[in-house]
Amino acid sequence: MNHSQILFPMICLVVITGGMGIALIAARYKAVREGSLSIAYFKYNRGGRPPEYLIKISHHFQNLLETPQLFYLSTIVILLLEKSDPIYLGLAWCYLASRMIHSWIHLGSNNVLHRKNAFIVSYLLIFIIWIRLLLQLLMG
Repeated sequence: MNHSQILFPMICLVVITGGMGIALIAARYKAVREGSLSIAYFKYNRGGRPPEYLIKISHHFQNLLETPQLFYLSTIVILLLEKSDPIYLGLAWCYLASRMIHSWIHLGSNNVLHRKNAFIVSYLLIFIIWIRLLLQLLMG
């Protein structure tokens, strides 16, 4: 197996995060153009009430910079230790899929119960990856 294949789900998540960053910038410009917020608001993120679309995108972008860091790190560790195999690859693609579902829900209906379920699945997947890696390291 080509160990570098483990990078593809990680790269996809980086691209999704980058796209959300661009969407966030566009939403901020839109809020200022519409007069919903003044540019001064962004100095401390205070002094106004952002429109709902901006709050949703801001929170989602922040979510993409939180627990996915554990995924990025695990992917790099797996690659460096040459532990990549079909199980890790499958777990990585499932993690990416769960994050994409989370994004779709968060930016769409924003149904908290559905979003919570997608988050829990992604959270479990990342910890399965780390527990498996730990067991492999302990067993030599």
